[in-house]
Amino acid sequence: MSILDNADKTYITLTPAGVFEAFSQQAPTAMQLALQALLSHRETMLVATWLEEYPELWLDGFVEQGFIERLSTFLPAPNLPLDQFLPYVVASLSGKRRAAIASDDGFCLARIGYSQEEADMLSVAAADFSGFMLRQKQRGWSVGSRAISFFQQVDLLIPETSFVFLWIDNDGYALIIDGEPLTNNRAFVELIWGIKTSGLKFLD
Repeated sequence: MSILDNADKTYITLTPAGVFEAFSQQAPTAMQLALQALLSHRETMLVATWLEEYPELWLDGFVEQGFIERLSTFLPAPNLPLDQFLPYVVASLSGKRRAAIASDDGFCLARIGYSQEEADMLSVAAADFSGFMLRQKQRGWSVGSRAISFFQQVDLLIPETSFVFLWIDNDGYALIIDGEPLTNNRAFVELIWGIKTSGLKFLD
C-alpha cells in the first residue's frame, strides 16, 4: 500500500535514521528542513498536511531511504521539561542507563545517571569535539560522522562513551551516552522531538 493512500487519514513521523538525516547539519538543506517539519508540531502530521508544503517526489524518496514511517494514529509530542523527560527514555538510549544533553558551548542541559561533575566534564569535551569537526569541515575535510565514540577495549566492540551531534533550530546539541548507544529506537526520536518543540525554554 502506498503511503499516499488515505493521505488525509495517515500520519507520518521520522525514523531514527530520519532524525540523523534531518538534524545533522548546522545549515540544513531544503529537504532536511522538510524532514524537520515532521517534528515541528505538537502532534504527528498527516500525509496530506505535509504535502501541502512539500513535493510528493520528496516523500517517495524519504520513504525509500527509510527516513519516514507511517502511523495509523496521531502521537502527541513529549510535553515534559527535558530534565524530567530524560529519565523516561534513558534506558532505551544507553546500555548503562546514563545519558546527558549538552549545548554546543559546553553546558550540561540535562543529565541522568551521571553526577553533575561528570556531566559538566563530558559536556565540555563534547563541545570541544564538535568545534574540532566544524573547523576541519571548513578546511575542506569531508566529515561524514555524526557521532564520536570512545572505546576502552582494544577490540572496539562496545563504546565506553559516545557523543551524538545534532543541530536543532540553529542550536547545536550533543547527546552524551554511556555504554552502548541505543539510538535506533522510538525513544531517540521522541527525545529530539521534545527538544524541537520546546526549544528548551522551560529549563532554568
